[in-house]
Amino acid sequence: MTKRFACPSVFAVLLLLIAVPAPVAAQGLSIGGSDSNFGTRSIAPGFTPDPLQIAITSGGDLSVPKMNLAEGCVGFATSTPDYIIQITGAMDFLSFFNEGDGDTGLVINDPNGTWFCDDDSHTDTNPKVSLSNAQPGQYDIWVTSYTASENISGTLYVTELRSTASSGMEDSDVLSIGGSSSNFGSTSIAPGFTPDPFPVVITSGGSLNVPAMDLSVGCVGFATATPDYIVEVSGAMKALSFYNEAEGDTGLVINDPNGNWHCDDDSHTGTNPMVSLSNAPSGQYDIWVTSYTASDNINGTLYITERRD
Repeated sequence: MTKRFACPSVFAVLLLLIAVPAPVAAQGLSIGGSDSNFGTRSIAPGFTPDPLQIAITSGGDLSVPKMNLAEGCVGFATSTPDYIIQITGAMDFLSFFNEGDGDTGLVINDPNGTWFCDDDSHTDTNPKVSLSNAQPGQYDIWVTSYTASENISGTLYVTELRSTASSGMEDSDVLSIGGSSSNFGSTSIAPGFTPDPFPVVITSGGSLNVPAMDLSVGCVGFATATPDYIVEVSGAMKALSFYNEAEGDTGLVINDPNGNWHCDDDSHTGTNPMVSLSNAPSGQYDIWVTSYTASDNINGTLYITERRD
């Protein structure tokens, strides 16, 4: 009889163990891992460009205040960090701030496991966290939404500068051409490249008023000084086109290897822009996807193609 009742008891205990959830893993923010929603970057003292700019959409379904992490931790987030910064050397000063069209917060876990949070210390409803003697290691970063139902597009800035201006902190009122820095990366292509079209995920916008620069006909919208994307073309192409597709009003601004500006507003579809070049020379193409309205940061996809249709 003892053996007959022992087995069901063991099974019942096993079933209970399987059914019990892991509340810490399900309800907390994940730190020290390698996964992030919008990418990872390693920086060293004196990094460039400074500020580093990262397009991020805030929010999630986890209530950060309920976690009792630290003072000033507000909003809603995902368990996975939005971005991970790896610092390779100690910095006397390091600051993080977000600029978006809505109410966001910052939650940061440093290499020592300490939490730093802020709500509105940058400008209006934009948060900022500044650290003295920032140690090398991994910084897990979340941009939270103050309201659970909101996902707010914006830009996270990382800087060593102690005195900065708002709205992008550009050092000049011109677009930077011919350099190696870009907001969303670079690629090299040759005639017959694949895939064609080549897609690049980009968030438009910035603080600089492009029409005020008098670059060329059709140059509209607002941008950062740093190009959004850089394309290196290794051989002349009979046809080369760039177009953006997004749920919002964007423009294209392109500087070719000869220093010529090419711009467009709505030539692709709806409010989507397109720049098409004949006999495109080899060399560097600096590309900006602008937002028609200064306060907009619009998620979309830039396409690069040799196709004429």
